[in-house]
Amino acid sequence: MADSGETFSVKLIAYVLMPNHFHLLVQTAHANLSEFMRRFLVTYTVRSNRRNQRSGHVFQGRFKSLLVEEDEYLLPLSRYIHLNPIRTRQFKDVAIQSKSDYLKKYPWSTYPGYCYLSQKNKNIDCRWLLNTYFSQDNAQDRRRYREYLHQGIEGEIENPFEQVLHQSILGTQNFVKWVKKKLPRKQQREIPSLTKLQHHISVEHIIEQVAQGGQTQAEDLLDRKTKLKELRQMAMELSYRYSNYKQKQIGAIFGVDYSTVSQSRARLKAKIKTSRKLNKQFNQIKEQIINLVAVGMPVPRHPPHRSQRALLTHWAPASGSDAQTP
Repeated sequence: MADSGETFSVKLIAYVLMPNHFHLLVQTAHANLSEFMRRFLVTYTVRSNRRNQRSGHVFQGRFKSLLVEEDEYLLPLSRYIHLNPIRTRQFKDVAIQSKSDYLKKYPWSTYPGYCYLSQKNKNIDCRWLLNTYFSQDNAQDRRRYREYLHQGIEGEIENPFEQVLHQSILGTQNFVKWVKKKLPRKQQREIPSLTKLQHHISVEHIIEQVAQGGQTQAEDLLDRKTKLKELRQMAMELSYRYSNYKQKQIGAIFGVDYSTVSQSRARLKAKIKTSRKLNKQFNQIKEQIINLVAVGMPVPRHPPHRSQRALLTHWAPASGSDAQTP
């Protein structure tokens, strides 16, 4: 990874390697992410196979990349990455100190290097993140970052990947507009995820479409005690897909928190897999909404964004595993 980063002038900021996937936070100077990842994955596979006397793929499928807005999202994203090893079922009821000790000794992460100067990895640019969010790369600011991470160990933290807009950008709506302006129109057409950013539809319009498809009233779907649970779940899922709202904002409209929105979406997906009738109804409503998105419906305004700097985070599943983020 360090060799590939040096070859393509890619700044390595943070990473964690898990049994079935990894997260890698980098900054590219020359828009050459694909070249960097291709070389890294190929050379890692060759060296790993040679060392373990095996052959074949080490990684399964393509990597996924996200463009990240720096100001509001980078610091919590780095925390999520560094706490990934304890975000598993086996650590659900483990004591806080035991979790902290485990992370300190976890060898496949940049956590130790960020928290303790003596374990600094020369190939990782800790200075950039520490200088940006604290003051400088010294023992005192590493302690401050360690305390920030520890707050996440003690309590629940939001999963930043649940706030991704249109499967490609982690940032505000104004940041999305800024990204689009920076890309040539031809290049935007060649990237499906950016093509989806051309138009949005408001959550209110989505709720109306779901209500119409279910032959009911929009007010019924906003009622937390409604008996139309599946239609309410559809409204949440389609709002997440086709509006420019995040789960927290969608939850505010439905009178629940972001985790309830996430759970409702998961339950709906499970039901759709087993019910042909529900699957057909969902797809019919989805098609109606897609048609509205295609012509462009009005969306709510968002506050102006503060930063024009971005980073990228990537992950790829290991061979023979379920590609899921814990």
